[in-house]
Amino acid sequence: MMQLPHEMRDTMVEQLDEYLDAQTGTPEPEMVAAHLVELVCTVADELKLDDADEILLKLESSGELDASLLEVLEEEFEGNHEFEFTGEDIVNLLEKVCDIEWTTKDDEEDDGDEDAEDEDDPDGFFDEMGGEEDEDL
Repeated sequence: MMQLPHEMRDTMVEQLDEYLDAQTGTPEPEMVAAHLVELVCTVADELKLDDADEILLKLESSGELDASLLEVLEEEFEGNHEFEFTGEDIVNLLEKVCDIEWTTKDDEEDDGDEDAEDEDDPDGFFDEMGGEEDEDL
């Protein structure tokens, strides 16, 4: 499973909706897949994600894909004739194919510095006394 910021998801949905609105008729699956792959890279760069230059490889690994992300997306779009081309549905498909979990800033902070969690005890006084977080209880 790969974790990406929820902000990336929101940005991609919005930009995909704009892209699809500009299309006339039913969009070509190959074009949508290519646009999505390009959009993933662009948004990752804009948000300054760690290893943004390797995001496609990481997504392919996360989803344990047998082919490139572009090829898998093309197959998914072409194979489902009832697929609705909306930003939300396209990102949901990407999420499923690549096993993505979207995180909020709160989730990211929880994974980070433990001192940030306990703003009531900035100097660690209760930790030294074996206070609140005593696991032996």
